[in-house]
Amino acid sequence: MQPAQDSSPPPAFDPPRALAGPPPPPPVNLPLFLAPLLLLGFTAGGLRTWANLPHHPPPRRRLLQFAWVALLLAGVPAWLVLAAMLRLW
Repeated sequence: MQPAQDSSPPPAFDPPRALAGPPPPPPVNLPLFLAPLLLLGFTAGGLRTWANLPHHPPPRRRLLQFAWVALLLAGVPAWLVLAAMLRLW
């Protein structure tokens, strides 16, 4: 007498969760991620344009030129860190 053959498929490989690795990251919410960057860019551009107007005295012009550069140099990295902390990307 021959043994009966099991016609069911073999069980799928299911590794333990420790070996499966971390879950995939959530998808990037692109508009929510880019909106503050665009706002920073347009604000810096407005400050730069305002700084180049001829009716400002030189000290105010230098202050406005410093402000738009500082806004980009400090604002963009600060937003990227905040976005990473909020898991937006």
